[in-house]
Amino acid sequence: MKKLNNFWIGLVSCFFAPLLLFLATWTALSGSPISEIGHWLRQPVFMQYLIFCMLPDLVMIFIGYKSDSYNYCRGGVLGVTPYLCMLFYLFT
Repeated sequence: MKKLNNFWIGLVSCFFAPLLLFLATWTALSGSPISEIGHWLRQPVFMQYLIFCMLPDLVMIFIGYKSDSYNYCRGGVLGVTPYLCMLFYLFT
């Protein structure tokens, strides 16, 4: 696990994991195309779905923390920050 203890690996993986999960599951779960995201933007279900999409990040950061890969965790926290800011904006 020491090979993965890299700041940039944590940053890139935690930045793109929610985006890839969102793009892979949006059409299947919502039944609407990606072009209709603006209609769903302020719906409570959409905000819960965005929180669900951050789950892989939280799991990766937890595994990195438990395996003492602190540089990976630092990059992961920085990678998840834009999504947290977006959630704070949508919830207010």
